[in-house]
Amino acid sequence: MPDLYIITGSNGAGKSTIGPEYLPSEIKEKCIVFDGDKRFMQHKKQLWDQGLRAHKEIRNIAIEFVRQQFEYLVDDAIKSRSDFVYEGHFTNENTWSIPVRFKNEGYSIHLIFLGVASKELSEQRVIDRAKEGGHYVDSKTVESNFFGNLHQLDRHFGIFHTIQIIDTSETKHEGLCFLENGRIGTSLLKGELPTWFKDNLTGITRLIIE
Repeated sequence: MPDLYIITGSNGAGKSTIGPEYLPSEIKEKCIVFDGDKRFMQHKKQLWDQGLRAHKEIRNIAIEFVRQQFEYLVDDAIKSRSDFVYEGHFTNENTWSIPVRFKNEGYSIHLIFLGVASKELSEQRVIDRAKEGGHYVDSKTVESNFFGNLHQLDRHFGIFHTIQIIDTSETKHEGLCFLENGRIGTSLLKGELPTWFKDNLTGITRLIIE
């Protein structure tokens, strides 16, 4: 059975830098993580270097380029029964069509979720990243992603074969919970879980022993 791995979580939580560390070694060896934000930034730069100077047009062209590239790679992976890894956000019902499609095609689907303590911390990390030349995200989108990802995870966690939830608020990351087929495998006790987890993942929290 082929595998789909998805890396998601708050902006600035380390999806691109830290997330791949939590992939199984055989997946890391075989797969390149599809990072839509990175490819978006790269294509914007290419368009600018080619002489295009209309910022809105550059943005729209780059968005469409990444969308088409992602769809092609998804189709190709499913057709060839290949393992696939991508990172992204899940803030509305439409964003679940891809993992559901992979599951319906017989894939084992896995989620790696990286969270931070607050939307304020998420926003500050985005600002710090942008100062170093990284991808900037406006505060409204940061907030939408922070709460949207958590809300959607709490609604849909049952569709995944495995889920890892990791707190990356501090330099030393902490594994909070591991779920398998919608059930708790290992977890911190409820009293040890951070507030952002208990307040926003109420359905998952109810499954955890006191």
